[in-house]
Amino acid sequence: MNNLFDKYTKYAGFRALILAMLGILTLIFPELLQNGMVYIIAGYIILCGASGIVESARNKAQSKTGAEYAGMVLSGLMVVFGVLTIGYYRYLVGFLPLFLGALLAAEGIAYFVVALCGKAKLKPLLILMALLIGAGGVVAAIYSFGFGGIVGFSHIIGAMLLVSCAYELILFLTGRMIHERGAAL
Repeated sequence: MNNLFDKYTKYAGFRALILAMLGILTLIFPELLQNGMVYIIAGYIILCGASGIVESARNKAQSKTGAEYAGMVLSGLMVVFGVLTIGYYRYLVGFLPLFLGALLAAEGIAYFVVALCGKAKLKPLLILMALLIGAGGVVAAIYSFGFGGIVGFSHIIGAMLLVSCAYELILFLTGRMIHERGAAL
């Protein structure tokens, strides 16, 4: 199995759980987007970045490729970005749709790359979901230009978080089945 796909599926179950909780909370409490969602997302970004750094440090005995070094640098940048997001929260509130839309679009790109690295029969579904998440991020960013209220925006963000949850859950189950059965799906 591809090393990137294998690494990404390792914590996919945990990420799916977090994304499900965020998506449901966003759909039920739209005002959460204005109050504390940026802190929650920043914490999620810091956690994902820290897990990437720990995983990279754990595998330091193995020879590293350029992609693994890039992943370690990206993980470090995620931690820095999360900390800066918490520090400059009050400035981000005015650009919240653009900020969250850009994060979703970046997540869609990352999911797309992971889907391309997989050798699973579910690859077309994963690519389609990645494109949907990226497009949802673009739509959310468009809301920053005054095309909708907080309720519509929270529905877009909540729905994309739940699609992200489904994507992560598929990755988790696929990775688990491959490891247990040793077969490509």
